[in-house]
Amino acid sequence: MKIVFLASVAFLLTAAAPDKSPDAPVFRFSLSIDPTPPDPRKINSSESNYFFVNIYRGLFFVDQDGRLQPEFAQRCRWVKPHSVLKCQLKKGLKWSDGSALTAAHFVESWDRLKAPSTRGLGLALVSNIKSARAISETELEVLLEKNDGEFMEKLAHPVFVATKSSTEFTRENFHEAPVSGPYRVTSWKSGQMVRLEPNPYYGKKSRRPPVEILRLDDDETALNLYREGTLTFLRRLPTHYLKAWSASKELHQIPVQRFDYIGFGPSLRKFPELRKALALSLKFDELQSIYSSLGLPGCPSIDPAWMNKTPCHEFDIERAKKIWAGLPKELREKRWELHFSKLGGADIQVGMEWVQNQWKKHLGANIELKPMEQAVYLSNLKLQPPDIFRKGVGLDRATCLAAVEIFSKQDPENFIQLDSKVYEAAIEELQKAPTAAAKKKACTKVVTLLIENAEIIPMGRIHFSVLAKPVFTGWTLNPLNQLDLSSLQVRDLD
Repeated sequence: MKIVFLASVAFLLTAAAPDKSPDAPVFRFSLSIDPTPPDPRKINSSESNYFFVNIYRGLFFVDQDGRLQPEFAQRCRWVKPHSVLKCQLKKGLKWSDGSALTAAHFVESWDRLKAPSTRGLGLALVSNIKSARAISETELEVLLEKNDGEFMEKLAHPVFVATKSSTEFTRENFHEAPVSGPYRVTSWKSGQMVRLEPNPYYGKKSRRPPVEILRLDDDETALNLYREGTLTFLRRLPTHYLKAWSASKELHQIPVQRFDYIGFGPSLRKFPELRKALALSLKFDELQSIYSSLGLPGCPSIDPAWMNKTPCHEFDIERAKKIWAGLPKELREKRWELHFSKLGGADIQVGMEWVQNQWKKHLGANIELKPMEQAVYLSNLKLQPPDIFRKGVGLDRATCLAAVEIFSKQDPENFIQLDSKVYEAAIEELQKAPTAAAKKKACTKVVTLLIENAEIIPMGRIHFSVLAKPVFTGWTLNPLNQLDLSSLQVRDLD
């Protein structure tokens, strides 16, 4: 099977004929899925954003340090605090076909996100917009249904880009579509390759090289292609290769704003002591060593700078055993299921096997692992959450609230089905925090509630380990896992 797979990759590369000429360096990376058709209404994965954010841009973007920066907005200001926002666009904005990009394009695009056909994240993010209007070609106003102090941060999300109403969002015809980002599509062969060329009308003037995106669903094959020079950027280095590459200047370990965790479903909702025993019986530094990770599992994945202190689960085997021994026999002997998505690859599988072994070794707990295809896994989480599950959560903005609000009572991502008045009050306090200091205090309070009550077991600060050939400079990967190629250049080696 491996020989057949490698042969198919060789055919893909031959058929797509990537240009490896030394006179024309190509920035080339791979994705494990075909990029989502570039329609903001259908964005469904952070992986697709490696493509999407380089062909479309919005009013704001998040830089490599997680800070909000203006993109097409000259400035935005609250006319009424957190309810009415006015934005002035930069002058001279253009589509890739040379036509003017105006405020009306943003308003029309956001209106399309509210269409009945829209599903998922796009609809959720625009649901609080009561109305939006273009005051002039360069000014727009947004009226919100309810106050939202983080609305400007949300505007940096890719769903808020402008698109032309005439755009055909198909792979076959997308090379004809006007776009606004630093690159435009020249060809798109489904299941093989997407070719991009610099957009001459994008504002940041630089000598950006061409870009090619291959479709590869095997990390080992991608690494082999990086080693031999076909790929020049490796999006995901398998964990077990970290030590071998640790001294290389091509390795970049970049902190990402996520909130990955092990959650407990409705079947464990009434058993907080059981959850505490499970949390206390994991020797987290072992998992950190297995992953060669910079973040410590048991601690939240979010930026420590968002909190006054970092609340973490700590390994306490004696206490765990004492709590476990006090549980009813039927709970101690029950076989519990731990579900997780296969999309995370071998790293997630290894981690969950470690968790299973720890609970068996330290408590005698019976845990059955259930790896599942992503679509089935997500469907189960929504319809009938399992006993225990591992969930990866990519944030839609770089804030503490974006991470912890998913456990609010009404949030569709509240798969642990937490229903706590104390927690809701803490979330409201965070939402209304008027200063940076108040936000840090409120964030610490909310996360502490999750840890102390063993509502979840967080998986630690996540760092994406990527490899990049030093011939290319200017690329950045921000904490929301968005690859920015607007300043990409080929290093002068002379």
